Amino acid sequence: MKNFSFAAIKPILVSLCFLVIATIVPAQEEYTHLEDEIDFSTVSPPLSRLDRVKGWALQDNGAWMSEINRIPLSFENKTKPRTPKEKLGQSNIIELQLRRVMVGKDQYIAFIHFYKDGRYEFPILQEDWTGFKSFDFYIFKGEKLAEILPDDFEYNTQWGVNLDAFARGTIRNYVEDDGIVEDEIKKAVIAVEKGEIVNNWNLVWGIHAIKNGEDEVFRFNIVKTFRKEYLVDYYTNNETWELNISRSFWELRANTFKSFIRDAQEYLVDIDEGLVPISRDSSYQNYYNWGVVRYQMGDYTNAIRYFKKAVDQNPETDDFMIYSFRGNAFSKKEMYNDAISDFDKALSLQPKDLMDYSNWVRNYFNRGVSKFYLDDLNGACKDWNKALELGFGQAHDYVMEYCE
Repeated sequence: MKNFSFAAIKPILVSLCFLVIATIVPAQEEYTHLEDEIDFSTVSPPLSRLDRVKGWALQDNGAWMSEINRIPLSFENKTKPRTPKEKLGQSNIIELQLRRVMVGKDQYIAFIHFYKDGRYEFPILQEDWTGFKSFDFYIFKGEKLAEILPDDFEYNTQWGVNLDAFARGTIRNYVEDDGIVEDEIKKAVIAVEKGEIVNNWNLVWGIHAIKNGEDEVFRFNIVKTFRKEYLVDYYTNNETWELNISRSFWELRANTFKSFIRDAQEYLVDIDEGLVPISRDSSYQNYYNWGVVRYQMGDYTNAIRYFKKAVDQNPETDDFMIYSFRGNAFSKKEMYNDAISDFDKALSLQPKDLMDYSNWVRNYFNRGVSKFYLDDLNGACKDWNKALELGFGQAHDYVMEYCE
């Protein structure tokens, strides 16, 4: 048998957010305080992101100029940008992200704009420039995504969307850290909820869907403004569109823009805020959906709580996915024995629909990972070999690396 180390094992991301544990702790965390609700906002990892967008600007001579990830200034057809500030353009993009934010039991979306930024030490003299990165974020109700990209939109039309921002923030000269975005969003939400600040900022999106033969693109502009009705009317009124939106904009292929919005929408689960049982079936589904939401947000304790409530409503459920999700939640909390029990249960419930087969087979692989972390390499290899035999190709590297 080959030598191995726990640190060498690599994570695999499988469908439906099945994330295999990539770190190890000496002892398992006890399963306690399951009934406690969290009392703060939770923020998901990025649900969708864009890092390559074409920026367009109408020049003073009536021509158009474009650049990737930057909207040019209006005079660049005559004079190239000379100062560091001018080189940033009207706007620029490092990355755009959409994340889900739970505000209590409400599902919000955070739109996050990362961009190149900087400042002069002596602004009047425009001397001693320091360049850095910044980001803005705006938090709005999740259903607003359906206004940005309606199901029944028509090409060669334009529309504006008032996102009615709940909270916002700007972080300049940020140090890249995995937790800074989540922390700043949480602080902004809590400050609004507690009444410590009143958010006067807003975000308006202008959208123009264009179809020319087989060519389909979306043009959009992101207007950072204030929560004033007359400003919203101004930026969403088609009569003033030429002045507001269409003189500079971002452009994407239609399928890329749709994916950016739809990928985030897929994570918005239909849930009842009150969790009031109407029937055992509806209550089961509601608790199940809440478990999925909490799992996707990384709140594994409450995910387990809701999955348990769902099973309590319907102990005879033949849906293996609830045990797969809960097994992964236990595994994320390093509670590997509990995870193995749920993977055992999931594997005992063979799928009736062929489309579910690949997700069902993953339980062998994930159970193997839990056994690996319990020092049961023989059991892990047996499960990984079974997963490979049943068509889960990602298990191949693990079998080759850790097994005979």
